[in-house]
Amino acid sequence: MEFISCVKNFPKHCKTAFQNIWRNGVMSVSSVFAVTITLVLIAVIGIIAINIQDMTLSIEESLTVYVKIDRELKDEDAKKIQPAIEKIAGVKKATFSSKDNELNKMLTQQNDTGKELLETYRKNNPLGAAYVVEVTDAKQIDTVADQIRTLNNVNEVNSGGESTSSLVDSLEAVRNGGAIFVVGLTVIALFMIANTIKITITSRQTEISIMRMVGASNWYIRLPYMLEGIFIGILGLIIPVLVMYFGYTMVYNGAVGLLPSMLALREPFPFIWQCSGLLVALGSGVGLIGSFVSVRKFLKF
Repeated sequence: MEFISCVKNFPKHCKTAFQNIWRNGVMSVSSVFAVTITLVLIAVIGIIAINIQDMTLSIEESLTVYVKIDRELKDEDAKKIQPAIEKIAGVKKATFSSKDNELNKMLTQQNDTGKELLETYRKNNPLGAAYVVEVTDAKQIDTVADQIRTLNNVNEVNSGGESTSSLVDSLEAVRNGGAIFVVGLTVIALFMIANTIKITITSRQTEISIMRMVGASNWYIRLPYMLEGIFIGILGLIIPVLVMYFGYTMVYNGAVGLLPSMLALREPFPFIWQCSGLLVALGSGVGLIGSFVSVRKFLKF
């Protein structure tokens, strides 16, 4: 019966919640301000962390193993090694590069004199074919390289050595450190929001006591305050969402063309809407929980 009564009186409870926000203007504004500042911090730090994570993953995906095949082997025979490379655990893809293609790549790195000299070797190409091997996990790049070295007709394998391993470890540390920082900041920020809303509700202890004295049920008392907490959370979202919408779009448009594709930022849409939805859930959810806990200690169950 109490639940049915709450449902029937839901519009009235919403109206009461808005009236409470209006009547307690100073406390309500301070709560909304606290929610706004906190969610702006979460939004900015979160967006930065997500883009850094994308960049580190993109860099890791660009790490490859360069495999040189014996120069005596013709292209047709060199292509037969591809299945053996792709069977190795951890290999994502092996791309074949012919002898002529290897010579062309070398030509692009030379000056005019060097190009003329190398062109004389076009008919009798001294270079061997090669493979560019992509791995599924950057951590396995050295392991994959070691296994490729054991294959027949493989002349040289280059995976970057210790510098690549250090880079992978550094990227992983940045990614994990960023995630821990964001989670820690979010927990602290949400605690601050809940605490601010609790102070707002607790300051009206006398009002709650009067409602109890006239016989109002626990849920009849509790629901308007819970809705008030949700509305405070939603009001505090307006500025953070606007900051994300205009700020991130401006930064993204400014970064296009300046950053290489490997370090490109996430496209604003639907990224901004996804972040906004998460902030709505955080703001309203914490407001709801903060109000519920605050009113709960003044009620008998």
